Amino acid sequence: MRAKRLLEEYKKAYREVVKEERRKGFVTHLAVYLWTNAMLAVINILYSPQYLWFFYPLFGWGIGLTMHYLFGVRWVERVLLDREAKAEYRMKKRPA
Repeated sequence: MRAKRLLEEYKKAYREVVKEERRKGFVTHLAVYLWTNAMLAVINILYSPQYLWFFYPLFGWGIGLTMHYLFGVRWVERVLLDREAKAEYRMKKRPA
């Protein structure tokens, strides 16, 4: 019983570490997105204010950032639990 409890604690700790890494990656991506698009907006407004084109990369990259959040942060718990279940299934299928 103790071994099973330790394994569950290990899996929980592992999930927490992965989630933290994914959050840090997303925050870095968000910071780069904000900085770069702010610079593009400034460049656009200074050099060609008659045509506002900075919305295009803002929107396109925003889609990528949204996907990063959903798959890398929001739904990561589900992905990790699914991987654990697959690993446990494979271990049970193995001949002893």
